[in-house]
Amino acid sequence: MKALRTTGLRLVENLRPLRIDTPPQHTLAQRGALSTLGLMAQGVLRFATSWLVGRIAGKVALGTVQAAISTGTLLALMWPTTTGSAASKYLARARGAGNDEELHAVAAHFRRRAVQSGLLLGLVAVPFWVLYDDGTPLEGLFVGAFTAAYAGYSFIRGVQFGTGQVGRATTWEGVSAVTGLLALAVALLAGVRGPALLVTLTASYAVYAVAGWPRGVRHQAVLAPELRREMDHFVLVGVAGTLASAGFLQIAMVVARGLDRADAGQFAAAMATATPASMLAASLSLVLFPTLAETWGRGDLSAFRAQVDGATRGLVLLMVSVFGAIVICSRLVMTILWGQRFEPSSLVLPVLVFAIMSTNLAVAAVNALSTRSRRTMQVTSAASFAGLVIGAGFWWLWAGRLGIDGVAFGYLAGSLVAAAVPLVTEWRLGGHRWGGLLTRVLAGYGLLAALVAADRLLQPPLAVEPLVALAFVGLWWFIGRHDLRLLPLPPRLRRGLPEPR
Repeated sequence: MKALRTTGLRLVENLRPLRIDTPPQHTLAQRGALSTLGLMAQGVLRFATSWLVGRIAGKVALGTVQAAISTGTLLALMWPTTTGSAASKYLARARGAGNDEELHAVAAHFRRRAVQSGLLLGLVAVPFWVLYDDGTPLEGLFVGAFTAAYAGYSFIRGVQFGTGQVGRATTWEGVSAVTGLLALAVALLAGVRGPALLVTLTASYAVYAVAGWPRGVRHQAVLAPELRREMDHFVLVGVAGTLASAGFLQIAMVVARGLDRADAGQFAAAMATATPASMLAASLSLVLFPTLAETWGRGDLSAFRAQVDGATRGLVLLMVSVFGAIVICSRLVMTILWGQRFEPSSLVLPVLVFAIMSTNLAVAAVNALSTRSRRTMQVTSAASFAGLVIGAGFWWLWAGRLGIDGVAFGYLAGSLVAAAVPLVTEWRLGGHRWGGLLTRVLAGYGLLAALVAADRLLQPPLAVEPLVALAFVGLWWFIGRHDLRLLPLPPRLRRGLPEPR
């Protein structure tokens, strides 16, 4: 009874306005678990949106809606999303240093920047959509409203993680996801189609942004000019990197829609299927980034190195298992989830999964380089930009011939470059012992590619795919058994496991 009362009181507390000076209530492991739950709620909302639209309205309608979502998400990446990441870093750093004046000054600065950029980009979305999709001004307004709401959501999420309020963020992730999903169901049953369906997601993200808007910020707090320049430069560099990394997939969706409107829904379905598995890495990033910032701020370099190493090894163990199973079972997954309107043997899903898996493996390395210095952060941005250029070059040369498969392969080529550079850079700077780890990753990739080729060539019964996936995961966990202790397993399961190397 006492535990239930405590849980109830925490839920009530989480529903109250956010104050940036509230002390965090959870450990790093608890914050990781809570952030996973929160991102899971938003992942369910995104996937359910695509699934319901695809199942009820069809492949062409799904292509339109997903292209509109990608447009808004892409525009929000041009400042507000990176502002949220910057707020997470600098708020956490100020808290770690115990500098209350800087904490309030940083919050006021980023809050102002988020409002300015969110409203501006929302306005830009309107004419862009009208020109890109030959849409009406009203449809453009739907995309513009979604852009502004998503911008607010992205900023507030970073603020809450930077101030250690992960439980609060998770509560509102769930509330906003439920409201969005219910609104979507009502809209679809009422016969709403096209960009007008974005109203449901707009309401969901607006609820989150309004509820989490930081109160009690002292506007009279003085922000040092050099710190302001540093933060704005951080955001500027981050925007370039984020557009070329997180924005790469959104650009691919927009390109697929422009290339083939009739088949863009196939790309959207594969994209919706592949991305939810990224929630594990995304939740780790939200918690790891401010944690690394605090550790770096304390000057504890050995702890910093251990956190990066442990996170990377855990990602390799989990991500290759999860994404590998999806790759092997891609025909079965497409058949069950999307039905006869979509082509189950298309290569788009396994190719996108390979690409997203690669970017997820580099999450800890990217966070570490972003924390170390502006110079190392520029390495990640440059790598992402190089990957985007390579992907765009592939599209220019081959997408016209290969269609949406060519868009997927171009995304894969760019993603491999964008992931490899940060991993190798952090490997060298941090003095990590990752030679065997990265060799294991390459071997896993080769085995998965061979299994996909054999599946497409032999076309075995769909029931065979889960058996092959189970065998692959078992083999992968056996090979990586020394890293199992890095996972948040119950004590009973941890007994008898080999020690990490």
